[in-house]
Amino acid sequence: MDFQDIPAPPAPAPPSLSLDELVQSGESVLEELGLFSWWKPSSYFRWGLESLHIHLDIPWWAAIVTATVALRLATIYVPIMSQKLVAKQSQYKPELDDFRRRMQDAQAEGNNLMMQQVLLEQRSFMKSKDIKLGRQLLVMMANGGIFMTQFFAIRGMANANYPGFSTGGLSWFTDLTAVDPMYTLPIISAATLYLVMKVGVETGASADQMAPSMRLAMLYGVPVIVLVSSTRFATAICLYWTTSNLISLIYAGMFKAPAIRSFFGIPPLVKHPTKEQKASAWKEAMAQYKAKKRAAPSISTVRERDAESFKKAGRGKPIQKN
Repeated sequence: MDFQDIPAPPAPAPPSLSLDELVQSGESVLEELGLFSWWKPSSYFRWGLESLHIHLDIPWWAAIVTATVALRLATIYVPIMSQKLVAKQSQYKPELDDFRRRMQDAQAEGNNLMMQQVLLEQRSFMKSKDIKLGRQLLVMMANGGIFMTQFFAIRGMANANYPGFSTGGLSWFTDLTAVDPMYTLPIISAATLYLVMKVGVETGASADQMAPSMRLAMLYGVPVIVLVSSTRFATAICLYWTTSNLISLIYAGMFKAPAIRSFFGIPPLVKHPTKEQKASAWKEAMAQYKAKKRAAPSISTVRERDAESFKKAGRGKPIQKN
């Protein structure tokens, strides 16, 4: 037997690199961590974050801020559309306020016929003035899509403990996977969100154009929810929220300049003179609640009560005469 014909043993496989070594060598580890799916928008935002960190050699906090600024600039048409809606509604604010007051009075009286009449008149008026609530809904959905994309992207990387996230923070929040130990970023996020809701740069309607109950929910309810929830989220998410809210406030300040509004084709805001001092949202909401409590039941409510009483009477024991 000729041992020279026996092939040499195969060379051992090179040792597999760790995740940290792959990142240092400029390789993506999103698939290794299960953070990339071709059909998820958040996956491509993660890829952008990773590329900024690897190719520009910047810390993770700077990559999050840079990616947030870049995405907000790329979607600047959304706040421009929002400002156009705010300006459009400001032109007809007295008429829209009158429709809302008439609707509230009809609801307080339980007058369904009047409610339908006011609704038809409002719909006809808004159609004639080219005021479409669908556009406002589109703005809110677009902002929601942008928010959810970044939120899930950053949360996934923080929960997976992406290499470098635990040491890629700044100042007092060095660990981007942990909660803010001083709760500074959650407080800033909630405070800036309150200002964003007040100016209406993201919702397509300013606080003054909302109904009292909606105004209270947007100005106080949403920021409080964000404050409570952000104390449980990773610092990376709070950093993104704070950056995004600050950009919204910068947009709101920019859009006040007549030259910028003219450049983007945004109509000027119309301020109508008011003779009476406007009540606070709390007082308006409380007055509306008391009016509903004092209001007589509507015809449909009376019919429902009669039908329920009739059913109970039919199921009851028959009355026996002595």
